[in-house]
Amino acid sequence: MEHKKMEHKKELVKEQPVVKKQPIVKEEHTIVKTQAIGRGFEESTDREDIILPRASLLQALSPEVIDGVEGCRPGIVINNITQEALPEVFVPIFKWTEYLKFNPRDSKADEFDPAFEASALIWKTTTPTPEQLAECKFGEAGEKPAAMKVMNFLCYFVGVEMPIVLSFAKTSFKAGKKLISLAQFSGGDMFSRKYKLQARQAESNGNRYFIYEVGIVSKANKEEFAIAESWYENFRGKEIKTHDEGLPESGEETVREGARPY
Repeated sequence: MEHKKMEHKKELVKEQPVVKKQPIVKEEHTIVKTQAIGRGFEESTDREDIILPRASLLQALSPEVIDGVEGCRPGIVINNITQEALPEVFVPIFKWTEYLKFNPRDSKADEFDPAFEASALIWKTTTPTPEQLAECKFGEAGEKPAAMKVMNFLCYFVGVEMPIVLSFAKTSFKAGKKLISLAQFSGGDMFSRKYKLQARQAESNGNRYFIYEVGIVSKANKEEFAIAESWYENFRGKEIKTHDEGLPESGEETVREGARPY
């Protein structure tokens, strides 16, 4: 009798329908354009061939201001490739640190390197040598650093269809520290929250210039999160090439090199 009951239970188990788990399909967003799909892009593009723009905070002597580019004035943040103004709200995706050295604008400066054009990038690295680190520090007599430490964030500026690199250096480095602190203590993915980027006027030794200010806005919505997550998957851990022309010196250093305050 017991044997028959066991067989009956086995039959019941076999007769139960098997419920298959449905695969999770991520919602697609047309704004996510990490790979072109239109005609003319049949040959795949290596990520290494893509140059990303930087956000550039314009100062009184920024070339775009001097040249009278439409809409460009001190205190405006632009895409340094398209020269278009960027929206204030952005989602940071991930961070990395670089060390850079640019040739001075003034060819008469003691540290000017004649092997490079004025304002040209001399070197850039994420793994600086002791000598390069030393160039990022003030001299014993108060000489300003010849190179700079830069805190970078790959960002989604809401509504902009390409990733933008937001860099904090010199007098704006403090704003970069604030951003990473806010993101760190908010918990979750860095790209789960969005922030506001603004320019604030500062003054030193009678000279006025603009620096970055950041503040938290709110959680990223589903679309913003999906875009940022896609770019995280595509760019994290890869070498990121940026359009380094016009990487902003702080306004303070620009004024010290002979600019007139505005």
